[in-house]
Amino acid sequence: MWTLSYNGVTHSFAEYGISDVVYSWKNQMPDKVTFSVAGRSITDDLLFASGEIITIYRSGVKWFEGVITQTPLYGTNSVENQQYEASGGWWYLENLIYQQQWNEPIDPSNPDSDLQNVLKSRIILGQDINGDKISIGEQITDVINYARVCGANIALEAIEIDVIIPFDECKDLSCAEVIRRLLRWVPDTICYVDYSKPVPTFSFKRRAQLPVYTMKIFNDRVKNFSLQPRYDLCVPAVVLKFETTNSTNSKAWKTLTVQKYPQDASGMDYKTLVLTINLEGIKANYVAQKISTSAIDTGSLIWWKKHVPWLQNFSPNSVTIRDISRTSILPDELEDGVIADWMNKTVEEDTISAKFSYKNDDIAVIDREVVVKLKATDATTGTYKKLLSVLSAETVPDGLAKSIFESVGTLQYDGSITLIDREVEPNILRFVLNFSDGREEWKTMNAVVQEIVQHLDTGETYIKFGPAKHLGAADLAELTRSGRVLIESRNYSDRVSAEASGNGLIDQGVYCKLENTSTGEGKYGMLKFVDPNNSESTVKIDASDLTYPLTVIFREEDVCDSGELKNRFSLASEPFIKS
Repeated sequence: MWTLSYNGVTHSFAEYGISDVVYSWKNQMPDKVTFSVAGRSITDDLLFASGEIITIYRSGVKWFEGVITQTPLYGTNSVENQQYEASGGWWYLENLIYQQQWNEPIDPSNPDSDLQNVLKSRIILGQDINGDKISIGEQITDVINYARVCGANIALEAIEIDVIIPFDECKDLSCAEVIRRLLRWVPDTICYVDYSKPVPTFSFKRRAQLPVYTMKIFNDRVKNFSLQPRYDLCVPAVVLKFETTNSTNSKAWKTLTVQKYPQDASGMDYKTLVLTINLEGIKANYVAQKISTSAIDTGSLIWWKKHVPWLQNFSPNSVTIRDISRTSILPDELEDGVIADWMNKTVEEDTISAKFSYKNDDIAVIDREVVVKLKATDATTGTYKKLLSVLSAETVPDGLAKSIFESVGTLQYDGSITLIDREVEPNILRFVLNFSDGREEWKTMNAVVQEIVQHLDTGETYIKFGPAKHLGAADLAELTRSGRVLIESRNYSDRVSAEASGNGLIDQGVYCKLENTSTGEGKYGMLKFVDPNNSESTVKIDASDLTYPLTVIFREEDVCDSGELKNRFSLASEPFIKS
């Protein structure tokens, strides 16, 4: 007996006036129930309102639960009725955009603030919030759980699909689109909803995980039947070529990792499934700084001449250096470039002083003080580099080629069968089909059910079985689109760290070359003056000509000039008695 419950009220189909009930299901699509309610005018209020839930029972066991999604009205000059369409559990997934948690700073203006979880419709499939790879089963579980958090009245049976896929970054996809995108990698998977449980429960099973349902085809129940082996879809091997692009500041290079199943596959045989899959490679950003340094040698006249230009005119034998002092003990001076804190080198301002005595033919000076200020360091000449940011390369998923081969490497049978009985066939969609009569290979073909249409009024059940539709019309070309549309994820590290990929703080150099020289007056020992117009005309004052310890200064003297007493200044010493 069939009954329907709505708004807490349960009646039989006959009491509601329900007829023409059809249940349809396609793999990875919403299952639907359509029916008519006779005897109601198209102007009458709807018996079941759009958006409301109906539940159908078969002999007291819940058979279907869904949302009223369409309410077309039908009428002729003699008949009027209301028609309804209810969509099952997959409807929630079709009408909900999937969002993932991403880490973001609590304070938007402070990137160093603590992180919080936010939801984004930019998603990275195959990754959890910690940045780790997760399996297809784990990712689908997260999608279903997200739908439940959003209010979907659904549950999930544990999924045993442990296939790891490359990170797949996309955005603004419904939960259903996400699941279909994931199942491209395991095309022998079916999804069905068990309505007999208290909450409609999703199941995702691969071909090898489904129990067998065996039926006979040569009997009165079979209305029509078709079957063909799909040798054209059976591939000899699967070869995956993972292409990785790596880069640093100034260099980029590609690497190729080949994964195949069986292991001896060449990849050059006809019908071999060859997919090129982009993976995100290592991305490293560096800052580089060239510097030049030289040794501080305060005992060397050559070193001093580099800082005190006027010393260039004196030979080593004519210069004496004494009373050398420094404020730093670092060995080298910075000559070119800048030193930043990230170089982990010490830089100090060094004040170096000494007293110089020097002479040549023109001048003699005693204890002239020279002070040089510079940047002293323990850095040496070279190019220093610092890694600012690094994005680790995405790892190649293990066993993916084998998993795909398990879906497309064995012969599958494509066909359909229509059964007519007093009641529609129950629960057929959660099995693989075998036929106990007919050809011997049909007894073990394990055909996957892909579509069911059941007419409850007539007891007719249409079953379509075989490979998934994305291995159908366009043959294997459709599966290769899994690789064609897959773009390597460029944000898979950002989801965890909340930092934009490739960005890093560049520490600018804070210590550059410093050179500041000052010179004291010193004590002159000799001065020589030369007439610029006549080099033979010179005046030489040399303290070494004084054989006695005397001071020569301008002195006022009385002189007789042309019989007249006058005064004059002369450069002379005090009178002394020569011993």
